[in-house]
Order: sequence, then structure tokens, then C-alpha cells
Amino acid sequence: MKRILAMTIAVCMGAAMLGSCGGSDDSSSSSKAEVKAASAEINADEESTTGEDSGSGEPDAQPTDGEDSEAPEEEPEETPPTADEISAQLLAQYPAHEGAYDVKNGADENMLGRAILNRGDTSRLAQKIDHAVNNPKEMTKICYLGDSITAGSGASSSRNTYVSQVHTWWEENISFYIESVNAGIGATDSYTGVHRASRDCLPEEADIIVIEFINDGDSPLYEDTMDSLLRMCLSQPNDPAVIVLEPSCEGGSSPQNAHFKSAQAYGVPVISYHNAVQPEIQAGNFTWADISPDNVHPNDSGHTIMAQCVTSLFAQLLADIESEEKTPTPFDPSTESVTGDIFANATLGTRNTPETVKVTDEGSFTESASFQSFFTDGWGTTTGGSATFEITARNIGILFEKKPDGSNGTLAVKVDGGDAVLIDGSFPDGWGDWAKSEPIFTSDETATHTVTVEVIDGDAQSFKILSWLVS
Repeated sequence: MKRILAMTIAVCMGAAMLGSCGGSDDSSSSSKAEVKAASAEINADEESTTGEDSGSGEPDAQPTDGEDSEAPEEEPEETPPTADEISAQLLAQYPAHEGAYDVKNGADENMLGRAILNRGDTSRLAQKIDHAVNNPKEMTKICYLGDSITAGSGASSSRNTYVSQVHTWWEENISFYIESVNAGIGATDSYTGVHRASRDCLPEEADIIVIEFINDGDSPLYEDTMDSLLRMCLSQPNDPAVIVLEPSCEGGSSPQNAHFKSAQAYGVPVISYHNAVQPEIQAGNFTWADISPDNVHPNDSGHTIMAQCVTSLFAQLLADIESEEKTPTPFDPSTESVTGDIFANATLGTRNTPETVKVTDEGSFTESASFQSFFTDGWGTTTGGSATFEITARNIGILFEKKPDGSNGTLAVKVDGGDAVLIDGSFPDGWGDWAKSEPIFTSDETATHTVTVEVIDGDAQSFKILSWLVS
């Protein structure tokens, strides 16, 4: 069965690249089967081959008395299906349309079926929904930790953002007592996010946390950051329901592969806008321009589909709330980390956190640097020069300002006198100012380090350290 399933997945993945996978008749393309996580189906198929009854109707052969018997070989540990494998199976189950589709109609059942990339353990979410239904005048809080998409870029107004549309759905279907905390900051990634979560998200004590980061790449760094971020959120005392929302870019790139391993391991639901829209685009049913004004941000139609991808899971649980498991298991901190929990206890270090970052020599970095209202109380200079800091950490990164006007120079950062890491504050011909983060130093143990910074001689001598990223 496993070999057959693997062959099926491989065929579907190949077909997915051409825009569809599965039957081409009308009944197949309009499938209205009950939405399930493909990972559950894969697990079910695998379990059917490993039970006591092999299906042959004959018991396993037993050694006779006096015969030597060898201990049975241990079965190799099953490798969980990847995001690509599950996406291919979902596409086979919920194929793309056969013909043009008007995105102004929102998402249909097949798009929403493909969007549930990992249903995971929904007991936390079911518990929050059940409590809201039975206590309609008690406030439910949802915190959205993300980037410019979460902040609302691409939508024509604030009420058309996916965050606002999820808020409205909750008011209309569950309770008017809903608070939405938008912790989206444009041009940020989950590396910045895991460090600012302790400031922007966790203190909110939200019932539900939605995480979205289009600026992540498919790389080990973002596997590491998502691993620690999920562990951080799941460990909160109020057992919040955590959801990872996967966006998409023009051309079909998405960070969901980097995020999926940790989410799958910890039973976190993964909702994929990427899976909802890309098969339709590849099939020629609508274009990227129909759902986005640029190469990243959803327009009003895109935000609507994204919101529907989230609320479809809410609606499924609401419809079957009496039979859903509603007793969440608190996250055990001793649970093995997928990538080593490299960014455990991540936080921001500024002038206001001397317990995190100690300034031993401010040098020429005497200005209090800020970026809009998002990041404040950093260190800045307009005349070049240097400064020295003392930071106790396992990992050290830097959050700094990039500017397109040529005024920002390059900073040389040294940890304990080691080789300099060069941080370029210039953003030639870029779209605007932004807050960029870069890893500087990593180690296996926490220790106190001396960090020196110096602006390299040149025409541009301004530089803003918005924060140190400490974990």
C-alpha cells in the first residue's frame, strides 16, 4: 500500500506542476467531499498495513518448539509526508476548475479543501470556539503576527483586509465580543518575528494566534525560527490555538515547506492560501493579477480568499462542535524540538532593556534610533564611529535600518574580536526605508560576549541599530 501511495503521490506531484492532478470529468472537478487533512489519510493508509490483520486471513507464522527464531527486524521509522506530498494529494482530491473562474466570487469548496494543508490537533481551537459560543459576552482575542500582508497591504481599505474579514466572520457566526490584535509589520520575516513575539504577541494573552510570514525563504534559518516561534506560542499558560497561514508569491513561491516540519510535529494547523490559488493560476483559470496588485500582496479578492481559508476551518469546527475534542493538552517543554529550539527565549535588546544588552562604550552611537513606531530606543550615529556592547546570549543578530537615499553606510560588527560581519545599511534604488534583520553570531552555549560596531570609512556615515536580536 505504501508503495502504491508513494507512486500515486509522485504522479500527482508531476501533474500538479502542469496545473491539475486527478480526474478531468465534471463531477471530479466539482468535488464536495468532506474536507480532510491529507496527512490523516496518509497515516490511515499506513496504519492499515501495520495492524495485526494483514488482510491475508492467515495468522503470522510462529516458530515451532526447538526451532531457532530470530528477533523480528525493527521497522524503519516512517518519514512523515512533506508539504509537497500532501499538497499533491489535496490537488488530486480537490482539483482545479476546468475553465475560467471569477475570483470576485471568493473561494469555492475545492479551493478551501486544498487550503487545509495540515489540520493538526484542533482541540485548542475547538475549545476556544466552544467557550465563545457558550459565553457569547466574554471576549475572544485573536493576535495576528506577521508582515505587510497581515498589516493589510494590497487591500483597498482596512475593512477589506483578511484580518478584518476574519473578525467580521466571527462577529456574524460566533460572537460580537471579538478583539483582533494586528501585529503585522511590513518587510519583516519570522527571524524578526520570533524575537519580537515576546513584545508584540505573547503579552496579549490571545486565545488564538495566527502566524503569517511571506518574507521567509525555504531555508534552514526559517525552519529554525518557526520551530522556536511555535514552541514559544504553544507554551503559553492559556493554551492558545496556534495557526500558521501560508501566503504565496507571483511565480508560485511560498515559505510553507520551511514552516511545515515544525507545524506538523507539534500538531499545529497549517492553512495554505498558496494551495488555494496557485493550482487555479497554473490551470489558467485566473491570473495572478486578478488577486494581487504586485508580486506579493493580495488585493481585495485575494484578502477575501485568504480570510475564507482561515474561517473555513473555524466553520468546520463550529458545525461539529459537540463531537469535537475540546480538552487541549498543555505543551510539554521537554517535547523534542524539530530543529533544536535554537531561538529559545528570543527577545529584542534596546536602550530600555539593559538586562539584555549592556552598553560598555556608547562611542558615537549617541542618538536614540527608531523606525516609525515599530522599533524605538536603538542606537544611531550620523558621523560614523564605533560603540561597544556586552550581550549574554547563545545567538546574536542585528535589526537595522536600510535606506535608498544613500545616507546609510556599512557597519562592521565583531563578536569577541572575531572576523567582522559587514552590515550594509544602503538600499540603492529601493522601494523605501525598512527594518532589516541579519544573524551575526551563533553558538552551542549561552555566554557573555563583547560586541563592537564601527561604521566603515566612506561617503555615508549614518547608521541605525534598531535593536539587537538576542536568544
